[in-house]
Amino acid sequence: MSLSDKEFLQVLSEMESWSNYEITAKPRDLSKLDGIRLLLKDLGSPHKKFKIIHIAGTNGKGFTATIISSLLCGQGFDTGCYTSPHLTDIRERITINNQFISKSTFTQSASLVLKFARGYRGSPYLSYFDILTAIAFHAFMTEKMEWVVLETGLGGLADSTNVTAKKLCVLTRVGLDHQEALGNSLREIAAEKIGITIPGVPIIVGDQPPELIPWLAERFGKLKVPYYFVNEIFDRYYPNNQLSSESFSKPRMACIKTSLCAMDVLFNGKISDKQKWVEITKHVKIKGRLELRRNVFWRKHGKLINTILFDGGHNSDALTALVDFISVNKLFPCTLILGMAADKLKPTLRIPLKDLCEKAENLIFTTMSSPRSATAESLEIFIKKCAKFQHSPKILHSSSVEESLENAILAVDKPVVVAGSFYLVGQAIQILENGSTT
Repeated sequence: MSLSDKEFLQVLSEMESWSNYEITAKPRDLSKLDGIRLLLKDLGSPHKKFKIIHIAGTNGKGFTATIISSLLCGQGFDTGCYTSPHLTDIRERITINNQFISKSTFTQSASLVLKFARGYRGSPYLSYFDILTAIAFHAFMTEKMEWVVLETGLGGLADSTNVTAKKLCVLTRVGLDHQEALGNSLREIAAEKIGITIPGVPIIVGDQPPELIPWLAERFGKLKVPYYFVNEIFDRYYPNNQLSSESFSKPRMACIKTSLCAMDVLFNGKISDKQKWVEITKHVKIKGRLELRRNVFWRKHGKLINTILFDGGHNSDALTALVDFISVNKLFPCTLILGMAADKLKPTLRIPLKDLCEKAENLIFTTMSSPRSATAESLEIFIKKCAKFQHSPKILHSSSVEESLENAILAVDKPVVVAGSFYLVGQAIQILENGSTT
């Protein structure tokens, strides 16, 4: 192991000592951003060194952020992008001109951030996400980014990313998720999400539940925020678009349209070669989000998995999107590996989970190596309470992700779908690519 790799692992290890919502599902005090503000001030205010596009929403944030970043790069701008979560490598969260941040740049920024954070001795409070956000800002400053695309981590108003000026805001679809932190209704959650807005700064509003649209319009009016609903403006901005390919699922199409409209509003329609933008969007992919792979060779077993789909979506809208993608791409009947966090098993998931399981000939319920994981047994009980299946899938329980994959390859003629949790998807990808999760 080289010295740089050792230092990289050392900063990762130290970062794990900060409270991480992704692991505990226990939010920090969402009313305070004192920690991240002090940290950024001590770092020389890196978040003020570039132009920012800020994205909030429940579903599609990461994909939309990645598309917009790719479009900006396509225009020749040096562009940073900050998303979450990561699946196998923390550097997935911080990209520079569409490439993972280097280990050396990450380590240098992280070392400085941790030095300051260590010195506060717990006051003000800092979370893992605060630390990581500061690392991203510092790295973007170091690499002299002109534009930065930011995805919120949780919510909007009190999110660690919401400490910046911005040129444009984007709201992707709002749904029920993280209710313990954001509220129990769509309006409560949306109110937190649109907390990223600033008077006079426009916001692009992607596809939304119909009941939210008039409420959002009213709120933006009161906040003096110029707003653009994608469903109302896209055909006007892109009358001759070529996005009708049947291979595009509805959620992917929604993210593409939102991103294209964002670019048009950002540059006041002054970019003439819009077809170039359209072509760029067609090739953007993001790891673990409706990620379809063909002919995956699992070296450990000498087996070829003809088709495997990874998707970490874990709320109602995301699971519905997954079902749509499976249908559009004719990936059924499949072998479904399903693992979920216990705190995600709520009544709103019953219909989409039932629809998902209906696509499976083989159902493999797995217990993940995560403190939040539902057991395979409890997951089956929850699924069976959803509704009666119209078919009789073969059901297996698995105590590990690797065992689930081993069971899946016994039916090599069926597409494999790994779904329900980003943690599950990340582990599965690591096992197939590297042989283990270590």
